[in-house]
Amino acid sequence: MAGSVVLKLILTLVLCTVQVLCAKKPAEVLRHSVTRYGYPVELHKVTTQDGYILSLVRIPGKSGKAPVLILHGLLSSSVDWTVQGPDKSISFIASDEGNDVWLGNVRGNTFSKEHKTLSSKESEFWHFSFHEIGLYDLPAMVDYIRSNTSSDTIHYVGHSQGGTVFLVMASMRPDYNRKFASVHLMAPAAYIYHATSPAVDFASRIDELEMFAKLTRSYEIGGRGPGSSMDLVYAGHKTGLVPTSLVLTNIWYLVGVHDSINRTVLGEILANTPAGCSVYQLLHYGQNYLAKSFQMYDYGPVRNIQRYGSKIPPEYPLQKVTAPIMLYYSAGDNFVPAEDVEELADQLPNVVHKHMIGLRKWNHIDYLFDGSAHRLYRMIVASLRNQSADGNSRK
Repeated sequence: MAGSVVLKLILTLVLCTVQVLCAKKPAEVLRHSVTRYGYPVELHKVTTQDGYILSLVRIPGKSGKAPVLILHGLLSSSVDWTVQGPDKSISFIASDEGNDVWLGNVRGNTFSKEHKTLSSKESEFWHFSFHEIGLYDLPAMVDYIRSNTSSDTIHYVGHSQGGTVFLVMASMRPDYNRKFASVHLMAPAAYIYHATSPAVDFASRIDELEMFAKLTRSYEIGGRGPGSSMDLVYAGHKTGLVPTSLVLTNIWYLVGVHDSINRTVLGEILANTPAGCSVYQLLHYGQNYLAKSFQMYDYGPVRNIQRYGSKIPPEYPLQKVTAPIMLYYSAGDNFVPAEDVEELADQLPNVVHKHMIGLRKWNHIDYLFDGSAHRLYRMIVASLRNQSADGNSRK
């Protein structure tokens, strides 16, 4: 009896903590993620061609430099580019060099859940994959940044899905290639058929995932908010009920064991990551994994014929990606293995640099949270200085 009372008190404490932790509005979280370290910040809203309203975070820099757009991966957000703080996070390292830094948030994550006509509670809101993000979100961000700066070209840095959507945009809307001074893709998730992570196996269970989503009318994966499982984990960790070792064990199960995350920022990471995505993003990756291809969404033979004119979805025309691309990858990445990035490099016409990270255990999230990731960031930022931005001033 006493045990059940204690358990109820503990659960009540956790739930109350969750409510307190979720009290901050998304805009406040974004602003605080930058200003807490003494940097100036601007928040911008960008509306896509199909009505999604996205959040952009700007850390203003010196005039005369091409802006830098940094885009997160699946289940992530702009906060992940600031969580390690000054001298450690790429956003601040780039800002310290005088760069005009823009951090994007794609549709469906915690900070981009608005639409002109749809509510995020409606299933129709979630009917998108990384295809729509590349076709609409990224172009909207690029156009907005160019129209609000004096630069005709921008630099781009993307991780994982941030690389996927760039390749979608640059292949499907090739006019955008000329708008980039340089493109830096960390573990770009295009070809992933050598992936060994249990998460990829989960995403490839397409029929089960889609049926579950339709039966439960729940199309969001890893979302945040009062009552969400991820906020319960965060609250449990913050109150000490969920030990750090348990959190890390579950992370390592998915990405591979590499004890590289700074324990002092783990709580900060859990506060906002994962940041949610659509089940169709996972399904699209699962389809590509099974098809051993980088192709458009598979709607089934009948709808594919109606949409594409063929039973099988077409591959993205990577030969049209002419922007100068630098690739960063690791042999220890079980989501986007080195051999898959090498395959991608062979398909792209303008790869100007490839960098294989030497650490054998460097995994997919080390690009974000490894305590030594700042060394990679400094390499990328240094290359921005060396990439001359043609046509900095508008003609």
